[in-house]
Amino acid sequence: MVDHWMEIDAHFSMASADKDNAEIPFNNLILAIDEFYYLLDEFNRSALYRSYSALSSHSGRSLSFSLLEDIEEVNIILDSVLVFRDSVISGDMEEARAASAGISGILYQLLIMDTDTQRQISSSYFRLLLALMIFIFIIALIIRLLHISLTRSLKREAEGILFSHANILAQEEERGRISRELHDTVIQDLRYLLLETEKIGSTGGKEEREALCAKTIPMMADLIKKTRDICNELVPPDFRFNELNTAIRQLCLGFSEKTGIECRAEIDEVVKLDFLSMEKKLQVFRIIEEALTNAAKHSGANDLIVTMCLSESTGTAAAGVVLIGISDDGKGFVSPLDNSGQIKPGIDKSHIGIISMKERAAILGGRLNIITEPGEGTLVCLEIPLF
Repeated sequence: MVDHWMEIDAHFSMASADKDNAEIPFNNLILAIDEFYYLLDEFNRSALYRSYSALSSHSGRSLSFSLLEDIEEVNIILDSVLVFRDSVISGDMEEARAASAGISGILYQLLIMDTDTQRQISSSYFRLLLALMIFIFIIALIIRLLHISLTRSLKREAEGILFSHANILAQEEERGRISRELHDTVIQDLRYLLLETEKIGSTGGKEEREALCAKTIPMMADLIKKTRDICNELVPPDFRFNELNTAIRQLCLGFSEKTGIECRAEIDEVVKLDFLSMEKKLQVFRIIEEALTNAAKHSGANDLIVTMCLSESTGTAAAGVVLIGISDDGKGFVSPLDNSGQIKPGIDKSHIGIISMKERAAILGGRLNIITEPGEGTLVCLEIPLF
C-alpha cells in the first residue's frame, strides 16, 4: 500500500511539473487515486488493521499512535485522499500538495508502526520460545531428579528387604549360638552340680559333706561367672556411664580373653563421639563387635588392631571424618562389596554380618568399606562424618 502511494506521489509530482500536457497524466492519476482509496478502505475494515491497532495501543510510543486505539488513523488518510483527489481535479495544486504531504506523513507513521509490530511479534515469539525451552529443561530436570530419587528409593528398599531378611537369619543364628552355649556350659555345669548336691544329701559323714560342699562352691561361682558373661554379651554397654572409647577398649580386652587372639585398641584421645546419640554409639559398638566376631570365626588371625582417629584431607576420606579401622593379619577373602562400597548382587548367607555392618553404617550416615584380598589380611574401615 505504501509503494502504491509512492507511485501516485511520483506521478502527481511529474504531472504537476508538466502543466502543458497535464490532462492525460492527471486522468491516469485520478484512476490511481481511486484505486488507492479502495485498497485503503479495504485495509481499514480488515482484521489485520484491528490487530495492528491493538498492538500499537500498548506500545506507548507517541500521541499519533494512540489514535489507532480508536481506529482513526486510516480514516484520516481516507479523508485526506478525498481532499487530495478533489484538489487534483479542481487544479488546486497547493492544497493537493498539502494533502499529499499529510498522507505521506501518516503512511510513514504506519510504516514505522508495522516495523515495530513485526519487531514486537518476533520478540514475543523469541520470549515464548525461550520460556518453552526453559520449561522443557525444568521438566526434564525434575523428571531426572525424580528418576534418581526413585532409583535410590528402590535400591534402599531392596537393601532394606535384604537387611531385614539377613537380620532375621542373624537373630535365628544368634539364638542357636546362645542355645548351644547355654547347653554346652551352663546346663552341663548345672547337671554336674546337681549330681554333686545329691551326693551331699546321701552322704552320712560330716567330713564328706563338707568336702562336697567345698567342691560345689567354686563350681557355683564359675557357673555364675559364665552366666554373667553370656548376659554381658546380650546386653549392650550403658554409654551414659561409660564412654564409647572405654567400651571399645573393654570389648577388645574381653575378646582377647575369650578367644586367645591378641586384640589391641589404639584410640586417639582427641576423638570424642559425644555428638552421637546413644543409639548411634551402640551402632558403632556393634559394627566393631561384628568385625571382631567375623575375624575370630573366619580369618585365622593371630593379631587384631582397632584404631580410631580423625581424618585429615586424604585420598580416601575427606577432612572432618572419624575413621574407625579393624584390621587383622588373617587369610583374607574376596570382598562382597564393589569399588563404590555397594553390596554386590547375589550375596550369599555367609556374608550376613557384613550386610548388617553396612546397614548400621548407613544409619550413622557414614560409609563402610572392606579392603581385603585372599592371603593379605582384612581391613574394615568405617567413616563417620562429624555433625
